[in-house]
Amino acid sequence: MGGGSQPGGEIFLQTASAAGRDPFTPSVATDTRDAEAPSGSDTSRIGSRTVAVSGAHPGLYGGTQNVASCDVEKQITYLVQNENKGSAFAGALRIQKAEVPAYLRSLTPVRLTWDTRVTNHGYRDGSATEYQAVLQAGTAVLVDDRGVPRVRCACGNPLAPAVAVQGEQKYSGKKWASFRSSTVVAVVPAPKPMKAVTMFDPDSKAWFERPSGDARGRSDHRIPAPKGQPPDAAFPVLPEPSKDSTDVFPEGEPEREDQDTPDGGTDEDKDTDKEKGKDEKKEKEDKQQKEDEPSRKDEETGKPSDEEQKKKEEKQKKDEEEKDDQRQKDDEKKKEDEKKKEQPVAPDSEEPPSPDEPEKPVAPETEREQPPQEQDQPVAPEQPQPPSPQEPAEPQRPEQSEQQLPESPPAEQPQQPDQQEQPQQPAEGQPRQEPQYS
Repeated sequence: MGGGSQPGGEIFLQTASAAGRDPFTPSVATDTRDAEAPSGSDTSRIGSRTVAVSGAHPGLYGGTQNVASCDVEKQITYLVQNENKGSAFAGALRIQKAEVPAYLRSLTPVRLTWDTRVTNHGYRDGSATEYQAVLQAGTAVLVDDRGVPRVRCACGNPLAPAVAVQGEQKYSGKKWASFRSSTVVAVVPAPKPMKAVTMFDPDSKAWFERPSGDARGRSDHRIPAPKGQPPDAAFPVLPEPSKDSTDVFPEGEPEREDQDTPDGGTDEDKDTDKEKGKDEKKEKEDKQQKEDEPSRKDEETGKPSDEEQKKKEEKQKKDEEEKDDQRQKDDEKKKEDEKKKEQPVAPDSEEPPSPDEPEKPVAPETEREQPPQEQDQPVAPEQPQPPSPQEPAEPQRPEQSEQQLPESPPAEQPQQPDQQEQPQQPAEGQPRQEPQYS
């Protein structure tokens, strides 16, 4: 806003096409029309006080696509030819006189969509004068890259952000039919420079963008309805008001309007509602004061109040319950992890032998049916067993002869004699022949 405030004073109402008081230049407006500000539920919700709106808000400005609302070159020519006015114009905008042409060419021509509060300037006695004004919706202006109105094209006057008026406000000038203090906005600079101004055409109900600094409007291009704007709405809508005090322009109460309210009520009804609201506010303050009184007494004695102590105990109890829950969860998780560690993971092919049982040796395929032998006992070679003394065993035949050999006595194991020295044994059933001696 304007960076300050003024005590109660006049706010001048200026229609879209009027030159107004103490103009700097003849009109350079090319697309100006008296327009009614948007009304209805979408605008009345902003309240009874002027609302601050960012210069980057879509639909804050309107116009006709590819049609500039101001003739910038015409104004530059006039201010260059009239040096005194050129100097006063530059001083009001806080720039050098030589910078005026380039500065004006950096601005963007638009039309106001809402009735707008500004700080206007007039030219009198060789210098610029300053006053607060409300410009009617439809007024042609030039805005900078932050969306702030800087020139009113119908009079060539330099503009600045509005300055809040404290105390009683008095509107001067003829009010237009759609004027309501509840639909007045004050523009605040956008947080960063804008590459383009998002504009609304009230005739075609279409949206388009105009690049910043396009003084002739020849680079406009159509766009869909921006986010937060109804696609088929007759007018744009303002942003939702927040509880933040920065959204409210810090002005005093406006003067009463001698007109019926939009909902059919009268000014007397307004006053009644206002008094009722004050009473309710006072009751709330008294109630809050009673609630805060024990706390103040406790602060003086240095002891916490019963309510604070109760809250503190509840908080401690809640913290302990949360810790117990967390501890229980941690224990359960720890038990699950231990169970997982205890359970062996089976391999894909075959199970390993149990750790309690020793691993059994695997016998080769040819000897699997033989009984297991003790581990450290050597295997003795096979020997013929002597026959029992009660039952004479049948003599075994040698591998190289078919004749039977006599059995050796059980006490000793004689060596096997050569085949040639063994005596001939008679066949079974034949008489034994006695040897003959010569």
